[in-house]
Amino acid sequence: MRRRTFISLGGVGLVAAAEASDSAGSSQRYPEDTSTAIKKTAIITLVQLQNAGKDTAPVDRMPPFFEQAAGLGADLVVFPEYVLGDTIDTGHENARRFFDLARTYHINAIAGCVEAFGEKYATSAWVVNRDGILLGRYLKCHPAAGPAPHWWPPIEGHDREARGILGNQFKVFHLDFGPIGILQCYDGYFPEAWGCTSYSGAEIILWINGRQGMIEDSHCLCAAHCYGCVVGANISDGCNTGFAGSNCITPLDYTEGREEARLYPRIRQRGDAAITASIDLGMLRTQRKHLRTMHQRRPELYGLLTQDIKMWQDYPDIPWEYPECADLVNRSQLT
Repeated sequence: MRRRTFISLGGVGLVAAAEASDSAGSSQRYPEDTSTAIKKTAIITLVQLQNAGKDTAPVDRMPPFFEQAAGLGADLVVFPEYVLGDTIDTGHENARRFFDLARTYHINAIAGCVEAFGEKYATSAWVVNRDGILLGRYLKCHPAAGPAPHWWPPIEGHDREARGILGNQFKVFHLDFGPIGILQCYDGYFPEAWGCTSYSGAEIILWINGRQGMIEDSHCLCAAHCYGCVVGANISDGCNTGFAGSNCITPLDYTEGREEARLYPRIRQRGDAAITASIDLGMLRTQRKHLRTMHQRRPELYGLLTQDIKMWQDYPDIPWEYPECADLVNRSQLT
């Protein structure tokens, strides 16, 4: 799992100000009109867009995907993590082009970048409305840092993301068709992240990834089943971009059959591509209202999930594989 290298810069106050300006778009239940609460369908296009090994930048390859999404009547088009650029801000040329594309094609849009905050940076996912206005951002909460085979600890040379600014909340963004949430790459390996995002009100969770490999069907299917959400997951330099959700997803412009225990629809091959589906929001909301894994939860038993667990102490006879390990246990952010 190869991770993109970041340029380390130094402005937590700027992040706080930016997130404060986001709060209206990410906290209001239905900011534009009350009809959103009863909208019955949403059409979403997931884009698989390579971030490495191409002669042209990802942003230069976005217009055809906006056009494709618009042609299918999409309400939202979603691009992978990192693809807008490294240590950019909202005034950067790539940002302006992305905002212009959303406005031109009148589609809500999501894309990831490494966002600069003064001399600091954060792995950020931007949410833009149909008018090309930035509604808000989700900052990645779990940094991907560390060498193979464990992808931990975040030792020198493998610690850039852990030295950036991390998100401190799971967000819900209320678009004109309903509430969505976002997770970025390594976030999706934590069941708690899916649960907190869905429990906060997100009916659809977009999991954007900037890596090689493939989207793990199991992560998406489990999240959709356990937390009563639709999952739309994409990737940059891998494959298996697709959807998960219980009987409320209808593929558009897709001819492959459904496969057992796999995303549906999905992109089977690597490379630039897109896939679109219509989400039956009425059915999804009915399922959420009757979700047995909500009604039959036993929260009084789950206290360990919020404690600082030191499972590594159970194995004193197993040596650490790196001398730095002992000083890096149970730490996400290094600075």
